[in-house]
Amino acid sequence: MSTGLRLGEYADTPLYNIKAVVQATSISPSTLRAWERRYNIARPQRSDSGYRLYSERDVTIIRWLKNQVDVGMSISQAVTWLGNLLAEAGAMELATLPISGSGAPLYDASGEFPTLHREEVRDFDTIQKELIQALTNYDEDAAEIAIAEAFSIYPVEHVGDKLFVPLLQEIGERRKRGDLTITAEHFARNYLSQRLGTLLRSTPNGANGVQIWVGTVCTGLSDAGAPLLSIYLRRSGYRVSYLGQNLSADEDAVKDLLHEAKRYQPAMILLSANTRTSAEKIAQITAHLNQHKPRPAIVAFAGPIYGRNPELRAATIGVYVGTYAKEVVENIDGLLAERHRPDKKHVKKERGQK
Repeated sequence: MSTGLRLGEYADTPLYNIKAVVQATSISPSTLRAWERRYNIARPQRSDSGYRLYSERDVTIIRWLKNQVDVGMSISQAVTWLGNLLAEAGAMELATLPISGSGAPLYDASGEFPTLHREEVRDFDTIQKELIQALTNYDEDAAEIAIAEAFSIYPVEHVGDKLFVPLLQEIGERRKRGDLTITAEHFARNYLSQRLGTLLRSTPNGANGVQIWVGTVCTGLSDAGAPLLSIYLRRSGYRVSYLGQNLSADEDAVKDLLHEAKRYQPAMILLSANTRTSAEKIAQITAHLNQHKPRPAIVAFAGPIYGRNPELRAATIGVYVGTYAKEVVENIDGLLAERHRPDKKHVKKERGQK
């Protein structure tokens, strides 16, 4: 007997408004609208008052698509798979959607998976241009649509590394060239900061019991690294406390950080830098932290600036864990696994060592 979601068992009567669908699927309204607009994944009807109404079957399909995206499939691939399943069944009410554990693959790793919508998938450069245009025009609605589209097509880690980080760098370059006003720069950076904050708050903390503290020393407008790393690590199962931006390198402030770390015992304190100034301040913080023995946590640092400037990496006492999402998370996984292995003593990391 086949296992999975039999769509015929779910009513197609339109009953649920968009708020109920968002609560049931954990998809933001903007992402849901982007999926509907580009992929026609649901056909909500309108109430007498003009509100969208979704059926139980619609909600089931949306939740199934989100599950495929959560395990690494792009939304275009998930929609194509859904279309093939419906075509094979002959009618929607006869279709069965495979679920995790049913024995059906979540995607075809051989690369032969059909991609009927591949021509519709736009690259990050195109989305970035639209997003910059929206932000320079102070158009939050257009910016939200662009961001929602990126999240609907690509994994969160790719959106962070290939859209948010380059976008912030481009905003800075435009401001230096005089192509962007001070007011527009502040609007754009603060909008992106708020958007990252919303994403961080909506990302559940991991349940594996290993706690990591993440922070940075930037002034608030130039670095998305720390909140992005917090999001990535939460998605990888860690319990992350985001300490925020503008951490102080003052010795008293570092003593307070050390005191709190001894009290709450995080496995790691991770500091992120994207500029030379931030990296130099982080070097001061790690120097202060390493004056006290034994340290209550691994002191680590990450960020693109260290990859471009090895001398900054060498000047920082602590464990360098990388530049971008996948590398940082994999290095932290290996480091913490080694630290907690019962048959190994933790090996002290020297200055600037990976």
